[in-house]
Amino acid sequence: MHAARKYVIKKMSPFRLLSIYAYDTLGQGHNMYAQIEVDVTNTRQYLRSQRKAGRNVSFFGFLLSAIARTIDENKEFNQIRCGKKVYYFDEVDIDTAIELKLDGVLIPRKFIVRDAANKTGEEITQEIENAKKSWKETGFAGEDDRVALRWIKFASTLPKWFIKYNIRRLSNRPLKIKHRFGTTYVASVGGFADISGFIIPFFEGRNRPVAFAIGGITIKPGVINSEIKIREYLSLTVSLNHDLVDGAPAARFINRLKQNMEGFKLE
Repeated sequence: MHAARKYVIKKMSPFRLLSIYAYDTLGQGHNMYAQIEVDVTNTRQYLRSQRKAGRNVSFFGFLLSAIARTIDENKEFNQIRCGKKVYYFDEVDIDTAIELKLDGVLIPRKFIVRDAANKTGEEITQEIENAKKSWKETGFAGEDDRVALRWIKFASTLPKWFIKYNIRRLSNRPLKIKHRFGTTYVASVGGFADISGFIIPFFEGRNRPVAFAIGGITIKPGVINSEIKIREYLSLTVSLNHDLVDGAPAARFINRLKQNMEGFKLE
C-alpha cells in the first residue's frame, strides 16, 4: 500500500505564465553588469529628517527619482530599439514592482511611474501609496493595472504559439513597449526582504539599454575624509545592453548615478 501523497498541485498564475513566455521569446541581449556599492548614509539621514518634518518621502521613492534624473541627463539611456532604428524619448517611464496584499499574502505587482524625471521623490512616494490605496478599494493599482489585468487573464487562455507570436510583434513597436513596459526597469528585491548582497536583474535586452536591481543595505566601516566611520552601503546592480550602450558612456552614467544617489536632493 502506497503512503499518502504529501504535495499540492496549483495552476500557475497568468502573470507568471506570460512572463515565462515573454522571456523565452525575447531572450537577453549582450549585457554588461556593474555591481556598485552606494554610500547612502547621508541620504538616509536626510530623508529621516524630512519625514520628521512632515514630508512623505520613502527611500525607494528617492531612488526612483535619482535613477530617472540620471537617465534624463543621459538621453542615450532612454531609448527603445526597433530593428535598425532607435527611438529616443523625452519622458523617463520606470517599470517597477510595488508590494500589494492578495488574500493575506504580500505579492509584487507591476507598476509604471510615468515621466519620473519630472517628479520628486516625495511625489513618486505619494503616487505609489495612491496605487496601494486604489488596490485595496478597487482591486486595481490604477487604470494601467486595470487594463493589464484584463489582458493578462485573457491572454493566458490562448495557445502558447499565439502568445509568443504577438510578443514578437509587440517587440517591434517602441511606442507600445514604452506604454506597457516603460523605458527602463527597476527591481527592488531589497524592498521585499531584509537581505544584503547584489541581485542580477533579468530583463529582455533586445530593446532597452539599461535596467537596475536594488539590493539590501549593509552597515560596515568606510573611509570618510581619511577617517574610518560606520556607513550604510546600498548594493546596486546596473545591467547595460552592450548592443545599445558602449563602455565609456556606461561608466560615466554609473558615476553620475552614484553621485545622484549619494547626494540627497529631493527637488
